[in-house]
Amino acid sequence: MDLHLLENIVSIADEKSITRAAEKRFVTQSALNQQLQKLEEELGTPLFIRARGNWQPTPAGAAYLAAARQMLALKKDAYAQIADYAEKSSRRLTVGLIPERGVEMFTAVYPAFRSAFPHIQVEPAECHVTAMQRLIAAGQLDLGLATLAPEQRDENMYHLMAEEEILLAVPAGQPLAAGGSTDWRQARETGLARFSEESFVRIYQRSTLFSITENLFRQAGFSPRVLFSTASNLSKYRIVSLGMGCALLPAVYAAGDGSVVYFRLPGRPRWQITICSRRDGYLGKAERHYLALCRDYWQSRG
Repeated sequence: MDLHLLENIVSIADEKSITRAAEKRFVTQSALNQQLQKLEEELGTPLFIRARGNWQPTPAGAAYLAAARQMLALKKDAYAQIADYAEKSSRRLTVGLIPERGVEMFTAVYPAFRSAFPHIQVEPAECHVTAMQRLIAAGQLDLGLATLAPEQRDENMYHLMAEEEILLAVPAGQPLAAGGSTDWRQARETGLARFSEESFVRIYQRSTLFSITENLFRQAGFSPRVLFSTASNLSKYRIVSLGMGCALLPAVYAAGDGSVVYFRLPGRPRWQITICSRRDGYLGKAERHYLALCRDYWQSRG
């Protein structure tokens, strides 16, 4: 079976457009269309419902795509295993990075990885966790940094790097800030319900942190008054530091510059920092070394 054809057909499904798939695969649209038509004639059934900009697989197409993805995953695993026996390997390693801290981690670990595996072509891609989970399951990413709660895991494999506490951040000048600490490690515990009348900066719903924090508000018995929603935890911190509202923040963003004080919450809520990989996928020497570098990075920040 022609693996390039499999990759082309999978690309049509991923891009939901033969035009975008042709661009991604560096082939002409007419050539890709001819490949698809020839395959459909051979199979005796269409593989896609053609809708402008939104091609969807037919039931036969879904069956073909599932088998194609399995075969491409087998190819990737085989190449990774063979690379472990080769002195030099020029294969690719695709890594997913969540916004903000993903790039920070990658730039810290990449020089050491490059030194150990100079012939591996690393391709980073920035995306949110839910998109990353789909891409890893589909074999389009090899590894991905994902921050999430245990119940947000899917069928992929998750390699635990660290756990991180979720804190209540309050403007230092606010009356309810009394008793808080600018050093989160020294912060005392408080009930979130005390702040039910305050405005909060909230993370976007597509973030895995959203459901974690919404559950904390629900347990405290109130729905927060939302001042501002953002995709950035760093932006949340900055808004709090300006005295505009409170926020629930992962501890890594808890700067101690004096403008924000912190409280710990009952039960010490946490989320996990993980590296995600495809379940049953082969982790070669390069992947295992990348995991070790990432684990060292997070433990050093402990």
